[in-house]
Amino acid sequence: MNKTKFYWLIQLICWTIVTLLSIQHIEFADFSQSTKTIYLLLYFFSGLISSHFYKVILGRFHPDDITHLQYALFPIVGGLSIGSIYTVIDYQLFNYPDHTFGAFIVVFLKNVWKVWPWFMFFHLYRFLSIYQDRKQRESQTENELRISKLESLKKQLNPHFLFNALNSIKALTLIDNVQARESIIQLSDLLRLSLNLGEQQKATLSEELRLAENYLSLEKLRFDTRLEYDFQIQEDIGNILIMPMTLNTLLENAVKHGIGQLKSGGHIRVIAKTEKGYIILSVENSGIFDPRPKSNEGGIGLENLKKRLELQYGDNASLKIVNTQGKVSAIIKMPY
Repeated sequence: MNKTKFYWLIQLICWTIVTLLSIQHIEFADFSQSTKTIYLLLYFFSGLISSHFYKVILGRFHPDDITHLQYALFPIVGGLSIGSIYTVIDYQLFNYPDHTFGAFIVVFLKNVWKVWPWFMFFHLYRFLSIYQDRKQRESQTENELRISKLESLKKQLNPHFLFNALNSIKALTLIDNVQARESIIQLSDLLRLSLNLGEQQKATLSEELRLAENYLSLEKLRFDTRLEYDFQIQEDIGNILIMPMTLNTLLENAVKHGIGQLKSGGHIRVIAKTEKGYIILSVENSGIFDPRPKSNEGGIGLENLKKRLELQYGDNASLKIVNTQGKVSAIIKMPY
């Protein structure tokens, strides 16, 4: 049910109740059926129409433009106005024997008291609606800003990725022209995959693994026997959606700062598994992790990845790098 239908349903129910409660304050026994009907109809429609008119007037004011004093005065003026209408109906339709000012005030206050619950409910509902709308707008704005930042970070990531790949081919041209040509073909496939994934908010683990396989295959041409790698992937998790270009960032870091720094090369292992609603991606490489910052190294890859994880998952995701028995492990834990 939309807000308009809900509003009119509440209007009908509320003013029906107010009209029926009004009967208790009037002695109907001495009046004809037509008079009773007119009384009930006047009470019902005057309350329905005047309260809707009140809603329309209030709706012309933007919530941010209304002061606290004005917001407090609105229901007071509205309640007094509808109470006055009901009092006029009572005195015009029924000949009260007591026309003193005191008796008039008593009837007037009774009528104001009858309509007051409507104003309390209306302003409570309006306040909650405004609050909910504001929260939705804030959430939408935050989401749009988050997506904008993610897109900006991904635009930084693609040139960084391409730069590393071209460096690999450049190194190959000095060693083996045939392998260099072969690596260019692999690079084109690699770039096509990375561009496709870069346009997505989420990618399947299978897509990420395919990109990782192509990247390591390309690097294998450059490092030859200095690079060995394998995959340990839990079964039946290929369709899990994760943040794109996640594994590849870890692999680039493992190749550049791990294998590339060792004369004899080393081994890279890619591990993917699930645990209690989280997917854990791990890249192990030969070498030792030095946490001290190094000069002339942008560190775009991992810093970029940390920011993207924070924007995408908040505090629910983590990235840590640890030394374990002569190996470096970069581990990502994120919900799925």
